[in-house]
Amino acid sequence: MKKSQGDTLDMTQGSPAKALLAFAVPVILSNLFQQLYNLIDSLIVGNYLGADALAAVGSAGTITAVIVQLASGLALGASVVIAQYFGAGKKKEIRTCMTTICVFAVLTGVVVTVFTQLLAGPILLLVKTPVEVLEYSTLYLTIYFWGSVAIFLYNAEQAVFIAMGDSRTPLYFLILAFFLNVAGDFFFILVCSLGVGGSALATTLSQAVCTVLSLVVLERKMRRLGMERAERWFDRTEFLRMMRIAVPAALQQSVVSLGTVCVQTVTNSFGPAVMAGCSAANKAVNLVSAVPINWGNALSNFVGQNIGAGKPDRIGQGVKVSLLVTGAVSFVMILIMELMPETLIGWFVEGEGAEEVIRVGASYLKVTGLFLVVFSVYMVVKSVFNGVGDMSWYVGLTLGSLGIRVLCAFLLAPVFGEAILWWSVAAGWCMAAVPTVLHYLGGNWKEHSLVRIE
Repeated sequence: MKKSQGDTLDMTQGSPAKALLAFAVPVILSNLFQQLYNLIDSLIVGNYLGADALAAVGSAGTITAVIVQLASGLALGASVVIAQYFGAGKKKEIRTCMTTICVFAVLTGVVVTVFTQLLAGPILLLVKTPVEVLEYSTLYLTIYFWGSVAIFLYNAEQAVFIAMGDSRTPLYFLILAFFLNVAGDFFFILVCSLGVGGSALATTLSQAVCTVLSLVVLERKMRRLGMERAERWFDRTEFLRMMRIAVPAALQQSVVSLGTVCVQTVTNSFGPAVMAGCSAANKAVNLVSAVPINWGNALSNFVGQNIGAGKPDRIGQGVKVSLLVTGAVSFVMILIMELMPETLIGWFVEGEGAEEVIRVGASYLKVTGLFLVVFSVYMVVKSVFNGVGDMSWYVGLTLGSLGIRVLCAFLLAPVFGEAILWWSVAAGWCMAAVPTVLHYLGGNWKEHSLVRIE
């Protein structure tokens, strides 16, 4: 398994720049389709159902993000461990990790389904969702979380693909999910007149279809690579090894999402126009920041494979290439966000109240755009700690950035108004970037590895 096989890429050999480019581009495109997946929902809801419906989806979206980030964090444990096993050439362990994380994902999804069906309404009340959008938000959450098992299992499946250097298969499934979701949006909202619930149903069904197909493809891939079957469906030792990464990552990502919910609580206090404006701006920011975030995710797997193979010296070369690429792309994105913010936000909403929504969203984009390069450096360098399993720093830096944002929103928004909502984002990025770079330059992260090379 020391040579690339088909769509499986061994990043422990050859040029780091070429390996990262071949691996990272599909990862970035995958996330762009994921963002477009969400963006189309917002465009259709905002333009066909109105500003209140868009605000409802935005408010519900902060809750769905908590669960999605939990699923992503749990899958991260599998990804880091499998990437290191892949670099070390250990097929049996890869197969065992795959079945173990999939079984755990299904069980977790069942628990989350029950929990969210019972508490969707109370959670929305807890974050002070305005009464005029509460019914819409509750309906959206209830239907969306019918697909909790698919959310967790799909994330686990994609983590296995990515860890083995296959970034193209997840891209294919996200493209399929994108088109299924768009078709579902138009069908359930415009043809069936299901409103906000139709948007949630389209998302849930598209996720379920892609989860089933992805599992079939993953099983065939394992057999093609000589991993016929695992000795046990669930291995306690490998599970605990993955949880060393997964638990702190899942808690971190869930706390980040909960922090976003806290910020959403402050946002909700400013009314539907600010809610809709921030929701639209967040969609745009998520889209333009996809390159540094997902190049960082690709770098994590590059780091994991090379740490597993006992080649830490290649990591520095990968970081230099990553900073150059993400910095250049971020500069282009800054120009777009600064020169045409009103146009970007205008895509999300029209009709009554649109002018105020556009004003809020454009102000958000102008401020956050100025700091996108700082964000890129932060995400790229921090991903190194993730790849080697240095979770104390990876988690600590993320929570530090979040803490600054939440504190600014709660303490300063009542005094300085809505603008603090976007200035707090920039402050969090800047304050976290400095210790991130210093820890990387210190080099202690090189001592971390989750698997032993024999």
